[in-house]
Amino acid sequence: MKKTILTCGLYLLSAFGLAAQTAETIPFLALMESKNEVPAVPENHSGNVIIWVHTIRDAQGAITSGSVDFDVATRFANAVTVTGLHIHNGPAGVNAGIVVPTDVNATTNSIAIDATGRLRIQKQVQFPASNVTIATITDMIANPQAYYVNIHTTTNGGGAMRGQLMRAEATVLMGLMSTANEVPPVNATGSAISSVMLLRALDASGGVALATALFNLDYTGVAAGTTFTGFHIHNGVAGINGGVIINTGLSGTNTLAADPSGAGNINIPVYMSPLDVSFPAEVGTVNGLFTTPQNHYINIHTTQFGGGIMRDQMRPTEQVNFKVNLSPANEVPPIAGLTASGVTQVPVFVARNPDGTAAAAAVLFDVNYRGFPAPTTITGLHVHRGAVDANGAIVLPSGVDANANKVVSDTGNGNIFKLANVTTAAGLTAVNDLLANPNAFYENLHTTVNGGGAMRSQLTPVLAKATVGGVANNASTITTVAPGAVISIYGTNLSPVFSGLDGFAAGLTALPQGLNGVSVTIGGVKAPVYFVSGNQINVQVPFSVAAGSQPVVVTTSSGASTAFNVTVAAAAPSIFVIDSAGTGAVVNNADFSLITAANRAKAGDTIVIYSTGLGQTTPAVDTGTLVVPPSGGFNNTGTVTVTIGGVNAPIVYSIASPGFAGLYQTAVTVPSGLTGSSAPLILRSGTTASNTVNLAIQ
Repeated sequence: MKKTILTCGLYLLSAFGLAAQTAETIPFLALMESKNEVPAVPENHSGNVIIWVHTIRDAQGAITSGSVDFDVATRFANAVTVTGLHIHNGPAGVNAGIVVPTDVNATTNSIAIDATGRLRIQKQVQFPASNVTIATITDMIANPQAYYVNIHTTTNGGGAMRGQLMRAEATVLMGLMSTANEVPPVNATGSAISSVMLLRALDASGGVALATALFNLDYTGVAAGTTFTGFHIHNGVAGINGGVIINTGLSGTNTLAADPSGAGNINIPVYMSPLDVSFPAEVGTVNGLFTTPQNHYINIHTTQFGGGIMRDQMRPTEQVNFKVNLSPANEVPPIAGLTASGVTQVPVFVARNPDGTAAAAAVLFDVNYRGFPAPTTITGLHVHRGAVDANGAIVLPSGVDANANKVVSDTGNGNIFKLANVTTAAGLTAVNDLLANPNAFYENLHTTVNGGGAMRSQLTPVLAKATVGGVANNASTITTVAPGAVISIYGTNLSPVFSGLDGFAAGLTALPQGLNGVSVTIGGVKAPVYFVSGNQINVQVPFSVAAGSQPVVVTTSSGASTAFNVTVAAAAPSIFVIDSAGTGAVVNNADFSLITAANRAKAGDTIVIYSTGLGQTTPAVDTGTLVVPPSGGFNNTGTVTVTIGGVNAPIVYSIASPGFAGLYQTAVTVPSGLTGSSAPLILRSGTTASNTVNLAIQ
């Protein structure tokens, strides 16, 4: 008797703090090969490409300007001189005109590549420009396969290799690497924070066609004279050593000496395209890192510790995104006479501890700066702690500085796109404080002319005190709730940001009792949290709340809301719905397929109904705990009945759903004699009836 759950109805994303102009970055991948040229080039050239399209959109969502980043890793068969790097608007097998050119050319800006044939070429192009139109960028985003990236050489002036663009999806994973995590643990010093931004492009059948992993590791405390000899992602759960699957290329013959201070950064892109069809574990690992990252670990090796000096399982992260517009007018004091702007997004990627606090974090600085006098040198980009009218200390640096990491713009326009790990305890404290009260933090961009800051913005407006306007279950507004039920709290200013459970590692055993400084009490008892957002919070009603009228209170960094009273009763059943037509969250027990008009239930089928509000079980479950059934049994609900089309449906079982808190599943047999294409389904706990949902029947 299989037990599972549909996660419908638990999350509702609400918009928060959208600015008049917003930033968006869209990644594309391409595999350039000489055989793709028209006609084909006989040499065996290839190259991997990441195209980042950074757009600025107006209040209506239309693209107004932006930048295109080319990131190309070449594998030429011999030494060459590159004379062109462009995007063309043509499908595979067709030569077409250049629509996004870089400044690489044969006369003034060629690039010599030695006999290894390998070089990383990074270029940025601004739009709109005389040769790059908004219409081109808009169409390229909508129809990437109609565009190809092409690289030209003195030998192959019409193109040495090319590849069609493919829209990519990304995930950011993190690791808290330590010597104690090695198997067996090693007697060495050192620790590291690692992040991996993984990009994959899927083909028409949903298979992985192209993939790239961007490794970023900050290490500290390693012994003097350490030499790194390997940096990989392996297959293997915690406590198990597994094979290398994604290899950065560090090896015994391609070593990297650690910084003499014992602390430093390693930043390596890994291109897994073309995918090795003789190595299916590579594709499996790429997909696994998106779905089950805990089954893979990141490991770095040294000459002394060839099996690995420190490692950690890959951890999923939650993305909390802040959209802000930097302005010189926001500086303290304001910068007069500077008309620059910075339409910006600041995604913070958080891997969480079981209590909801940040265990690790990385900040993506994605700034579209416009209107600086040309040329301009950017010497700093940071998040500071400080109020809107005060200058504060840097707490989250991007790594941009006045030395080797400065950013020089010949035009005064451009984009900075940089992922920075949070590497200190103070930085992690700042992340936790920022998630609770982002208005107390601002992003600041500095230049040589304005060293103290050229433009800035608080991450959000001031959050007013929360107001609770109502309580609902998945079906409708309610006034009665049951202990253990999942409910939605609606209102305003309920949270400064949206956060759910995405950043929690596998093996989470209980819901947190708050997220980002937001907590909820019902009858004075803290309620476990599923997610928080500006207008909605989903929580589980504590089992210990007394019956009768009880206050619901939301507390944020701005203080506690006024109370909103609900009535607590022993049971308040509610069936989950999956659409506005009232279709119930009901599956066929045979294969756990959702019952819809295209997959109807018939007499004699065993179906499983997903609900909440059925109260305490036998044996009892704890508030917030993800249900683990007792050995050889289940956590059974009290007596329930079900009618379909007014006819009693025999109960097979009714239990708390394993692996979840506040979810129940009730299995029944569809009775005979039903007519029509749809029948109303009602679940009752004792005499208390649920909402009515529609069940497709045949």
